[in-house]
Amino acid sequence: MPDKNINIDTDVILRYLEKTASPEEIRQLREWIALSEENANYFQEIRNIWEVTTPAIDPEKIDTGKALAKVKNRIHTTPQAPMKRTRLITYCRRIAAILLLPAIIAVVALLMKKDHQAPLIAFNEVTAPYGTVSTLTLPDSSKVWLNAGSTLKYPTAFTSNVREVEMSGEAYFEVHADKEHPFIVSTGDLKVTATGTAFNVCSFDKAKEEVITLVTGKVNVSHENNIRHLLPGQQLNYQKASKSMEVTDIDTYQYISWKDGILAFRDDPLKTIFDRLEQVYRVRFILKDPSINQFTYRATFKGETLDEILDYMGMSIPITFRTTETKQEGNDSVSVRTIEVYKN
Repeated sequence: MPDKNINIDTDVILRYLEKTASPEEIRQLREWIALSEENANYFQEIRNIWEVTTPAIDPEKIDTGKALAKVKNRIHTTPQAPMKRTRLITYCRRIAAILLLPAIIAVVALLMKKDHQAPLIAFNEVTAPYGTVSTLTLPDSSKVWLNAGSTLKYPTAFTSNVREVEMSGEAYFEVHADKEHPFIVSTGDLKVTATGTAFNVCSFDKAKEEVITLVTGKVNVSHENNIRHLLPGQQLNYQKASKSMEVTDIDTYQYISWKDGILAFRDDPLKTIFDRLEQVYRVRFILKDPSINQFTYRATFKGETLDEILDYMGMSIPITFRTTETKQEGNDSVSVRTIEVYKN
C-alpha cells in the first residue's frame, strides 16, 4: 500500500507539464495524485495556471484590470512539498509572465489591429486524473464535475450568443441560468442544450452508448435532426451504432453519486459494474466464463480502493479475480492492470 504521507517534488510536476518527465516520474506523480483529493486539486491548480494561453481579445474592449484579477483569482496556494530555490524562481517568473500577458497582448494588438480582423478565441482543456473527480467553475459561473479520465474543453470567455463546451468521458453540470445565452454541451454525437439546469453526461469514446441524465430543469438532446426533450428524473440512452434514442424514467442518484466520490450499484449486471470500474480506475477486466454475466450486484462504495471493492464483490458473488499483467498504455505511459475474472 502506498505511503499517504509522501510528498511529490514540484520539479516532477513541472517536468510532467513540460512533457520531459521520465516514465518512472509519471508513475510516481499519478500515484501521488490518487492518494488524496487535496493532491489532485493542487496538481490541477498548477496545471490550470501552466495552461493559461492567449485570452480572447477585442483590442478596443480589453480590460487588463479584469483580466489580471481573473488570472489571480485562479491561483490558490496549498501547503505541499517545498520547491527547490532555483525551480521556485523559475515557476514564479512563469506566473508573473502569465499575469502580465493580458496587458502585453493588449499593446501589441492595438498596434497591429486591422479593421477586418476577427477577435481570437482561446480555449482551456482540463482532464481529470484517473481515480479522482475534478471540479471547476466556467467563465459564466456554471459549475462542472469531471469524472476520472474525462476531458472538458471550454473558451476562456463566452463571447457569442451561445455558451458551448466540448467533452469526452463523464461530467455533471450545474448551469448558470441565462435564457438569452443557451448552454450547449457537445459530445461525439450529441448536443445537449440547456439554459439553467443540472444534468449528467456520460460519453466515453470507446463506449457503445451515450447517456444523458436530467436532475433539474429541462434539456433538449439532439443528433442531426432528431431532437428529444427531457424532464427531471428522465434519462436518454443513445446507441451509437443504430443512432437510436430511448427516454426512460430513472432514480437519478445512481447516475450522479460519482460526483460526491460514491459508486452506487443497484442490482446491476456484473458487466455494467466492470465497465464502470474500468472507466474510473483505468483497468481492464476479462471475463473467463460467459455465465458470469448472469450475476447482479448491489452495493454503495465511498473511498474504497479498487482492490477493496473487488474483495467485497468476491465475498458476495462466486467469482475470483486474478491480475495477469500491468502494462503501459497511451502517450502518457499510464499503467493499466488487466484483471481476469473466474467463476468459482
